[in-house]
Amino acid sequence: MHKIRSQNQDISAAKLRAAAVTGRGAWLRDGVEEMDWLLPLPAKALEEIDRLVETLRRKPLDIYALDRNDYALDACAAFMGAVRRVLDQDVGFVVVDRLPIDRYTKDELKQVYWLLSGMIERPVAQSFDGRLLYDVQDTGVRIDTRVRGDLTRQELSWHTDYGFNYPPPYIGLLVLRTATSGGASRVASMLTAHNVLRERHPELLARLYEPFWWNRQGEHPKEDSTTHFYPIFSIDGDRVRARYIKWLLYKGYELKGETFDPQGQKALETMFDIMSEPAHHIPFALQPGQIQYVNNFQIAHCRTEYDDAEEPDDKRHLVRIFLRDAGRRSYMG
Repeated sequence: MHKIRSQNQDISAAKLRAAAVTGRGAWLRDGVEEMDWLLPLPAKALEEIDRLVETLRRKPLDIYALDRNDYALDACAAFMGAVRRVLDQDVGFVVVDRLPIDRYTKDELKQVYWLLSGMIERPVAQSFDGRLLYDVQDTGVRIDTRVRGDLTRQELSWHTDYGFNYPPPYIGLLVLRTATSGGASRVASMLTAHNVLRERHPELLARLYEPFWWNRQGEHPKEDSTTHFYPIFSIDGDRVRARYIKWLLYKGYELKGETFDPQGQKALETMFDIMSEPAHHIPFALQPGQIQYVNNFQIAHCRTEYDDAEEPDDKRHLVRIFLRDAGRRSYMG
């Protein structure tokens, strides 16, 4: 019986790979309007946030102890339910517009962000050291085997977050400060890329369902392997899901001491080129006070290189959060 069930599952997965992905998540740029993903915070939600901040000024509490059930946030919860539906059932990304940065301190903005994000799923660790909130800032370093791109001002090409370990289904970015110039964002549907590959290069799509060696960027115990072995596309129940960041795979094969097969490289590069086509991605510039959320299993994102301010308080500063209900809250889940 077990063998029969496994065979049926294999057949179902093969059918999903062979079929076009349908639904709003497999979008083309011309089929998406700004109102589909730019969601203004309702007036009632902003009033609740004002009251929340005033309460926390009078009764301070560590951010990690904040619980949405301790505060009257019904309008916020209804709004974040709408955000979750866009992430799960629609285009897969949202920009929340926006928190009033002129009225709140950075710490207060983070507190609001923590509570709003927890209405999607619970915050979990996003680095091996267990950090739940992660400051995305230029630290003057360059991308390397153990240096992540979010610590640099360099261009970040198409990627999902932490596909080399146990990626969360949802990612958030709170914008506190923007760069002097550059740092523009783009998002692309990997489900659309899946469909285009199916039509143009089915043999390359098949390769992307097979595993690759990924560099783990040092985010693991010292005694663990420096690489993991994962595919780009996989099947989760009746849904296609993806993870992508091509340079980690090139480095993964280097660390493993194995030859990176030419078809695997071509499949990676072709998917990159498909997402880069204007018809297949949406560009935008995030503004202070906005929050970007993405479905990390369906949306790839990238960022252009940027120039920063001289004064520390004026430098580009985003705060990232990982959201996942499944597994433990540790980095590996």
